[in-house]
Amino acid sequence: MRVLVVHASQFGATRGIADRITEALLRRGLRAESYPATELAHLAGANAIVIGSAIHAGHWLDDATRFVYRHQDELRQVPVWLFSSGPLGDRSVRSPQPDPKEIGAFRILIEPRGHVVFPGAYDRETADFRNLGLIERAVVSRLMPEGDWRDWDAIDCWAEGIATALLGMAVPA
Repeated sequence: MRVLVVHASQFGATRGIADRITEALLRRGLRAESYPATELAHLAGANAIVIGSAIHAGHWLDDATRFVYRHQDELRQVPVWLFSSGPLGDRSVRSPQPDPKEIGAFRILIEPRGHVVFPGAYDRETADFRNLGLIERAVVSRLMPEGDWRDWDAIDCWAEGIATALLGMAVPA
């Protein structure tokens, strides 16, 4: 069974989560491949898709949103799971992160099997600012908390759930 793990990542944390999900699916014997949302022209041969995006100001990144709308017909034909990455800082003292604005429409459009929000990470030293405007660059470099809050156990558990669901759907040859 071939699973595509598609991601849109601003500073690399979401890509790291996508890679971790891919590794978990591979360990379970699935053929999993991870791609940036901008690198897939078609989804031919995919039996399932996992799509993830960083959250900025309560929204998915444009690359991920465009991916869903561009491939909506194909996405309705296979099982799809969605994940978001973005809350930074100590979330234990705050309320849970709400779903990004696009998720409600995606639930209607492609009927994903699930959506989860994972905490993110930000490292000023490795951040890529090329796609940011001057004001965004100043805000990010000065105001974003630096650290890694990704919960690898929760990510692994979620990916295991996807693998279990997919292996339960597999029809013996």
